[in-house]
Amino acid sequence: MDNYTTSQEAMEQPSVPRLIVRRPLFAALLIALGCVTLGGGVGAGHAIARNFVPATAVTAQTENSQSAVTTIHVNPLAIPINPQTPDIADIVPKVKDSVVSISMLSNVTRPFGGAQPGSGSGFIFYQDDEYVFIATNHHVIENAASITVSLDDNENVPAHVIGSYPASDIAVIAVSIADLSAKGVPFAVASLGDSDILRMGDTVLAIGNAMGAGQTVTKGIVSAMGLTIDVNDPNRPGTITLNVMQTDAAVNRGNSGGPLLNHHGEVIGIVTAKQMGNDIEGMGYALPINEAKIILHELKESGAVRLPFIGIGHDTISEFTRQLFNLPYSGFLIRDVVAGSPADYAGIMVDDLLIYYNDTRLYGLAELSRVWQASRPGDEVTLGLIRNGERINVTLILGTAPRP
Repeated sequence: MDNYTTSQEAMEQPSVPRLIVRRPLFAALLIALGCVTLGGGVGAGHAIARNFVPATAVTAQTENSQSAVTTIHVNPLAIPINPQTPDIADIVPKVKDSVVSISMLSNVTRPFGGAQPGSGSGFIFYQDDEYVFIATNHHVIENAASITVSLDDNENVPAHVIGSYPASDIAVIAVSIADLSAKGVPFAVASLGDSDILRMGDTVLAIGNAMGAGQTVTKGIVSAMGLTIDVNDPNRPGTITLNVMQTDAAVNRGNSGGPLLNHHGEVIGIVTAKQMGNDIEGMGYALPINEAKIILHELKESGAVRLPFIGIGHDTISEFTRQLFNLPYSGFLIRDVVAGSPADYAGIMVDDLLIYYNDTRLYGLAELSRVWQASRPGDEVTLGLIRNGERINVTLILGTAPRP
């Protein structure tokens, strides 16, 4: 419902999942891979043994003068920068009609308190002749008995869930265009940007239903890219692992699901979480739009996400394990190959060590979860393997994981 947070206050509100930044534990990923875990990586000792035996500006004071004089030596060469001079007041009106405030009542009731309310944000990413489709977070609409949205902080219209993907904390809800027209509420479809070209320091804006009080806008920068965080959700066991970017734009409860915008007013992320604590300030997180939009369109089309499938079971040889046993590589030791799977057709064998997924070096679950969430059935991928101590590459087409 609200932003994932970590604090004493968050602990007292079980409806708000708790964020912890630490090494990922991505158990759900193993199922998606079609894995059959047959023991710890250390127990495969014989297999491991077989595989591994311009000028700087200067300020100076003159000595022969009655007063100090400051001389600036300027670099005569043009400095290669990407100037950003966004006028926030001009950007906001262009995107405001695509941002929605979400209110919901949970079907999980509190003792003596009735249905639990919640709030969040979202943005319109698609429309057809009958509906507008709104992107938001899974945890915003999880267990919702009823959902309403507002685009102008006044009129509310009912919405219904099209589909949700908890593993990436993404959901799609829809609103009837007829309902919006009947209330005289204007709307627009947001423009989606390119999150792959973002850099640390780029200007970003967050627009959302902060604290459930209506739309507000905050400004910040991209603080970091390519992070992996684990989120504890009290509604399910274990954790979910998310690939995110970090921003110092103020993110508050109710901002979850709202857009993170670049200085052109394009959506480059979905706000999903923040860190809270006495020693923490300005640490918000957003899902990169390039990964999210693939999931959004799958949810819009079918209400579900097709998961990729390789057809292997593996044991993880983490960096810790590699160092502990003085092994030359970390990666994933293949323990099982499913007959008739993409891995089988590609010639992957038991005791191969998987160390590359396309151009990404796989040191552990953090890297694997990142590339896996960006993959879809039908993608052609190249896997780098160590077999009998030698590096080989195999290419395969990802299949579709069977439904549980």
